[in-house]
Amino acid sequence: MLLAAVFVLSACSKPKVKTGYVAVPTVTKNALSGIYNILEPTSPFVNLYYEEAGQGEPLILLHEQTLDCRMWDDVFYKLAKHFRVIRYDLRGYGKSGSPESGYGYLHADDLKNLMDGMGIKKAHFAGLALGGMALADFVALYPERVITATMTSGALSDFPDRTQMPPDILKLYNDTVFTMKMKKVEELKSGGLNAYKREWKLAMRSVTGENYRKISDKLNSMVDHWKGWQLLNPETDPLIGYQADRLLKNQKKQPRILLIIGLHDAMASKKSMQRMAAVCPNATIRLMPDAGHFTCMESPDEFMEKMLAFIRQEK
Repeated sequence: MLLAAVFVLSACSKPKVKTGYVAVPTVTKNALSGIYNILEPTSPFVNLYYEEAGQGEPLILLHEQTLDCRMWDDVFYKLAKHFRVIRYDLRGYGKSGSPESGYGYLHADDLKNLMDGMGIKKAHFAGLALGGMALADFVALYPERVITATMTSGALSDFPDRTQMPPDILKLYNDTVFTMKMKKVEELKSGGLNAYKREWKLAMRSVTGENYRKISDKLNSMVDHWKGWQLLNPETDPLIGYQADRLLKNQKKQPRILLIIGLHDAMASKKSMQRMAAVCPNATIRLMPDAGHFTCMESPDEFMEKMLAFIRQEK
C-alpha cells in the first residue's frame, strides 16, 4: 500500500520546472517601425523570462496581451508529459524586460532569438490572441523553424505592409504613428491605468464562454500585475501585419497550421483567424463551442486534446 501511495503521489506531482532569462537584441532584424535611425538604445539587449519542463520535441507557448505566461497553467504541466514545453513572457509583459520607446522590434524576432539562445532549431508552437499574431508573423518570417503552429483567438494583425513603402514615406508613417500614440499616452495617463484595467476586465468577460467564473480570478490577477508599459509609452508596432499575408501566400510549402476558434470569441478575433485560413488554405480548423477568447483557460482539456490530435496526425 505504501508503494501504491508513493506511485499515486508521484503521478499527481508537477514536473520539475526550470526558469531563466534569454537576452535578445533591443532592436530586431525585421522591425521597420523604429523612429530613431541614429541614436543607439540605452541597452543593446532586453531579457525575456521563460519556464520549461518535460522532455522531447520543443513546444513553445505565447500568451495574450495584458496577461503573461501564467495563462498556460492549466495545460503547461500536462503538456510537459509529452514535450519539452516552454512558456515565456513576451517583451514588455510579466517578468520580461520592457521595450525602449521609439526603437523597433518584433515579437516574432524575439521568439527566433529566444530559440537561438536556448539551442532550439525547430519547435511546435501555440499562441493565443497577441501570441497568435506573433506566431503568425513567425510562421511568415521563419517557416523553416516551425514543426506545427496552433493559433487561437487571433492570427493576422492589421498593420500595413511597411516593406512596400519608400524610405521617406516609411519615416513619415513611423513619425506620425509615434506622435499619435504619444497623444494617446497622455490621454490614458489623465484617466489612469487602473480605470483602463477595469474596462479591460469587463471586455474580457464579454468574450468569454460559460466557464468565465472558473478563470475570472486568474485573469483579473494577471491584469492587476500587468505594468501597462504598452499604454504608458508610445510603443512602436511589434507585428508585421499585412506583410505576413503576402509572405504566407508566397510560401511554396507552408508549415502545418491548426486554427482553434472559440464560438463566444469577439468578431474581430474571428475575422483575424478567417484571414489566416484564407492565406493558408491547408490549415486545419477546429471549433470550441463552449469557449470564447481564452480557449486554453476556459476548456484546457479540450484545447489540449485538439492540439495533441493535430500534432500527432499523419503528416
